[in-house]
Amino acid sequence: MITFAQIPPKWREVTFDNSKAELNPKAFKAAKRYAEKFSTQSPSLVFYSLGNGTGKTHLAACIANYVLHEKRLPILFKKARDLMLDIRRTFSDRGDMTEADILDRVLSVRLLVLDDVGVDPTSQWLQATYWTVFDRRLEWQLPVVITTNKPIEAGEGQVSLADRIGEGAVSRLIELCQGNVIDMTGPDLR
Repeated sequence: MITFAQIPPKWREVTFDNSKAELNPKAFKAAKRYAEKFSTQSPSLVFYSLGNGTGKTHLAACIANYVLHEKRLPILFKKARDLMLDIRRTFSDRGDMTEADILDRVLSVRLLVLDDVGVDPTSQWLQATYWTVFDRRLEWQLPVVITTNKPIEAGEGQVSLADRIGEGAVSRLIELCQGNVIDMTGPDLR
């Protein structure tokens, strides 16, 4: 399960116990409570901040490691961009995995953690792929934890998450989350 989880080396040892709760106490408490109560019936969770370096990925990694090591449930941790690159790679004749193989892995794991959703400029293919991911997770009632620096509802002049991943994908994400959006707005901690 550890190999399948694909947690990058930087995040493999990140836990609630070795993290600084005081950097964002409200978000830390919500993330820890989510991990401790996690089950396949859990709603999804979005970590959002307009800025970078606010601790979104750190808390998502804490959840991933807790669910993997304490709950002993299979998880998959992917940068959203890397997932899209993995799928695109199947379009060439190189490689032994098909697009369906990658999507089956992503769509069936107990907890999917997608980091930096909405970072790439939009395209029809990108929107269709996100729609497929969130639609299948919704249909099979499997949670996803995402991090994003794009607001779900953008103000005037802002680029929203829907502008990047499509209205249909965001609609499904909102239903998956049931209002579980943690605002991580704050200074860059790096």
